[in-house]
Amino acid sequence: MSTFKYIAVSNRELFQEFCGKRDLESYAGFLAWLACGFFAEEGGQGQPMGFCAEEGVEGRPTGFCAEEGGKRRPDILTVREKELDEGAYVELFSNVWEKCRSLASGHHALLTPHTCLAAARKTGCPRIHLPLRLLREHREAGTLAGIEEVGVSVHSVEEAREAEQLGASYLTAGHIFRTDCKRGAPPRGTAFLEEVCESVEIPVYAIGGIHPETLPEVFQTRAAGACMMSEYMGCWEISR
Repeated sequence: MSTFKYIAVSNRELFQEFCGKRDLESYAGFLAWLACGFFAEEGGQGQPMGFCAEEGVEGRPTGFCAEEGGKRRPDILTVREKELDEGAYVELFSNVWEKCRSLASGHHALLTPHTCLAAARKTGCPRIHLPLRLLREHREAGTLAGIEEVGVSVHSVEEAREAEQLGASYLTAGHIFRTDCKRGAPPRGTAFLEEVCESVEIPVYAIGGIHPETLPEVFQTRAAGACMMSEYMGCWEISR
C-alpha cells in the first residue's frame, strides 16, 4: 500500500499573522525547523518536534494527534511566496536549503521551489512546482533540463490530463474544501478529486481547505496525499 504523504505549503503572511515576525531570516529559520522536524538551539543543537505518525484509515497516518499539539512532519515543503520578487525569493529558498543541510544532513522534508526556476538552479534542487501555464512555457522553451520532478497545479480533469502529457510528476488538485484563500469560490469537492485521480496515472494530492476535520474525506479517495498551509504555518507556537 502506498504511503499517504503530506505537503506543507508555505505562506509568509500566515506566518506573520501567527507570530508577528516579519523578517525573512526568522521565516527561513521557521521553515527549516518545519522541514527538519525539530528546532535549532544555539550551537546547532536541536530537540525533536512534537510530530507523530498515528495510523489512520486503512493504515494511513493521520498526521495529527492531540498529544502536546503534535503534528506530523511534512514529507514535502513547497515554498510558495507570491508576494516576494525573484531576488528575495531566491534568497529565502537558498537560506532554507542551507539551513536544512546544516541541521538535518538530508533527513528533512523534500524542499520544492514554487514557480521560481532560478531558486532551483542556484541550490541544485532537482524539483519544482509550477502552474500549468508555466509548465507549457518551459516545455516549449526547453528550460527544464536537469529538473527531475515537476509538480503541477490543476483545476480540472482536462488540465490534469494535459499536465501528465507534458511530463508532470505529480499534481495538486483543488480547491477541494472551502478555504479563506479562495473566498467566494465554491469548492470542487472530493468527487472532483476522485475524478482527477482516475483520469491520470501520476500521484494526485488534494489541496484547499485541508484540516484534521476534512482529512478523513480525503483518505476515502485515491489521492496520494494532501497539501496543508495554515495547519503547518500555525506550528510557530510549538516551535518556540
